Amino acid sequence: MKANKTTPADCNQSGAKSASPSSYNVDAYLETYSETYFDELYSDNTDPWQYQTRWYEKRKRDICLAVLPLARYGNGIELGCGNGVFSELLADRCQALVSVDGNTHAVQLAAQRLASMPHVKVIQAVIPSALVTLTTGIVDADGLSDDSSAYKPAFDLIVISEILYYLSPDDIHKVIAWIKQNLAIGGTLLCCHWRYAIDGFAMTGETVHQRLHQAFNAVNNANTLSKTNNQENNSKNSNNQENQPTTFSHQSQVIDSDFLLDVWQNSLDSVARQENLI
Repeated sequence: MKANKTTPADCNQSGAKSASPSSYNVDAYLETYSETYFDELYSDNTDPWQYQTRWYEKRKRDICLAVLPLARYGNGIELGCGNGVFSELLADRCQALVSVDGNTHAVQLAAQRLASMPHVKVIQAVIPSALVTLTTGIVDADGLSDDSSAYKPAFDLIVISEILYYLSPDDIHKVIAWIKQNLAIGGTLLCCHWRYAIDGFAMTGETVHQRLHQAFNAVNNANTLSKTNNQENNSKNSNNQENQPTTFSHQSQVIDSDFLLDVWQNSLDSVARQENLI
């Protein structure tokens, strides 16, 4: 997550079922992926960020799990799963989980760690280039099936932790566009990033989360304007979920000295409102 220890890996992974990695046509995308950078991090080291031994990492994971607005999710995905330490915890909250990373060594480690969890798939795929192909393959797979002929957003939970500052601004924009299309109604997006500069990369957690807030605020503003301009039509279709635009309700924010954590939900209901407390 930090400079030399940087953060959880980029996103590349091979399509694998039941946490067994396999190839996912990633060769076409490797030219834009910092393969050597992550290979060096994982060289002779199965835990380059010391996820399993640092209190900092455990504390951060516990905070992330605590702020999720739902106790259980249907289909979840973690982009940048590294060696699978956080995926192992997310698997307890998801009926089906896809763990994605861009590094071959990380994928193998994650597959080993998650091998006893048949509802978890470990996939090697470069982000953002492989996102469209990746999503199509997941929707067609068992455990993450789409029963209708019309496309529905695939994921009830999207976790993006410690990877976006490895991407260019244009690639971050592509990831945001993918999120808008793939976060299910009522679904949760969790983003968490190290705040400090990382050697060799222009983006930081600060600039990444600024872009996320700007993008999702723009979506919400556009929805508000559209609703105002089309109030009659919207009221007629208010009970049709398929016609409802994606809404990014900012549920939680943690501004830690060392990391930023933001949670959005494709719902206007807070946790208290979901449980009829208000």
